[in-house]
Amino acid sequence: MITPAAYEDALSHIDQPSGFTALRQAALHKFLQTGLPDSHEEDWRYISLEHLERMPLHAPEGPSGMLPALEDYPGALLAYLDDRLVWQDTTLPASVLGTLADAIGKAAPSWLPAAFGSLAGGGSVGSSLTQLNAALWREGACLRVPAGERLRQPVFLRFAAGEVDAMLYPRVFVNMAAGSDAILVEHFLGDTGVEYWQNPVTEIVLAAGARLTHLRIVEESGNATHTGLTAVHQAADSTYRALNLTLNGQVARHELKLALAETGAEARVDGVFIATGRSRTDQHVRIAHQAPNSRSRTLYRGLADGRGRGVFDARVEVQQYANGSDAQQSSRNLLMSPHAEIDAKPQLEIYADDVKCSHAATVGSLSEDALFYLRSRGIDAERARRLLMEAFVDEALGLLDDTGLRAWLMPRLQAHMPRSPMESRQ
Repeated sequence: MITPAAYEDALSHIDQPSGFTALRQAALHKFLQTGLPDSHEEDWRYISLEHLERMPLHAPEGPSGMLPALEDYPGALLAYLDDRLVWQDTTLPASVLGTLADAIGKAAPSWLPAAFGSLAGGGSVGSSLTQLNAALWREGACLRVPAGERLRQPVFLRFAAGEVDAMLYPRVFVNMAAGSDAILVEHFLGDTGVEYWQNPVTEIVLAAGARLTHLRIVEESGNATHTGLTAVHQAADSTYRALNLTLNGQVARHELKLALAETGAEARVDGVFIATGRSRTDQHVRIAHQAPNSRSRTLYRGLADGRGRGVFDARVEVQQYANGSDAQQSSRNLLMSPHAEIDAKPQLEIYADDVKCSHAATVGSLSEDALFYLRSRGIDAERARRLLMEAFVDEALGLLDDTGLRAWLMPRLQAHMPRSPMESRQ
């Protein structure tokens, strides 16, 4: 059973960067006062973390397991195993891409420590899980793209887990200077069947005119728990494009907090989640239009099979004086089993007068007419079913073509598609 002593022991074994000692201790104290979130909190009403309290969780003792297919990443790569950097393959200078611990250690005292955690709430405010990450992250990753520079290849951050009952806290900080452009891919995965907990936090700052395309892939072990947070702050005329793919994990929850803070900021958020067996996946999107003439598009597609359960909970807030804001939400979901469940909860909160906002959500099943049409053309039932599922999720995968990563990612997505009983026996 996890106890406060286990968290305190984990903190005692972290010795870098030393300038964060007081901040770490304060964050851990706040977490221990609150504890893990539970169903009494509205944002956690669908997913329980009680099982974590019964697990003998501990800090990772060191990199374990294997690192397969590292050559498979078509770009710059930092590969982490059990919260330790174990491999890097990049020609980018360390000032652009490296560990967060090194970036802080080499920076002026007034640089990152003063702002670190302000977006995600790792300082004086924020959720208890964010506080825990702020206390126990180890090496982390840092991407800083200089003004006007466009990275010519994607940057991949691979966070793998291999140690049983390890609790892992990846931390990523991204700073896109004015007019810069980059593609960032975060890939979370683990050894099959291993129980562990990944609790990552990613903070992104986009300066005026900066562009970031951000792919986030959750491909954890089928027995793992994943509770992630991404916090983004956008300055004037910046563009944030995201594709969030949740493909595996016993419990997988991701929260996106997006602040369109200045005029002309634009965000596109796409996502696909798959819940099979008895897995639970929970997608939370929080977008704040804080300035005039900002624009956001949210497009999610969900699949649930077996006794899997999925949640899409999105809220757009158009704040006072954010006139000219344009916000659109779409959530479409398919139930592949009579026992599966998906809850869709799109929301709008509008405090300005001159806006253009809409949302829509559907939950249904595969079209029998479409299945019949494909069968009548000589396509067997299993193949027809998969073709329709792939076409359904493809509506949310436009960024794969824009980034040139479709060939790299589609085999992973297809491997996690719900399978019919006949396919499963083959």
